[in-house]
Amino acid sequence: MPRYIIERQYLLPVYQHLAVEAPDLGSACRDALDDGEHDWKDAQEDYESTRPTTIVSAVEIASEEEWREFTERNRLAELAEILERNDCGKARVLIDGDDLKRLKSIAEMGVDR
Repeated sequence: MPRYIIERQYLLPVYQHLAVEAPDLGSACRDALDDGEHDWKDAQEDYESTRPTTIVSAVEIASEEEWREFTERNRLAELAEILERNDCGKARVLIDGDDLKRLKSIAEMGVDR
């Protein structure tokens, strides 16, 4: 059966209200677009206005080696993200709840059956 790698995304609006002093609206808008001048530290994520999930790209994987390489890379990235999020410092992690379930699932995928 063919195997595919699908990249999907949903667009999450992130907004910020800026107070800008400028001689006119055009100048104020140009100033607001300057990421060097304004950071996004106080930005708000608007989950209620997300756009539907869309397919960005799809590629058929021809060989077993490519499939194994891609799935292994994703498991390692997911593992790193779980460990980073649960880092307690001093080289210790505390993993429970949904992260523990995900970790067990990753471990099961790595077992040759």
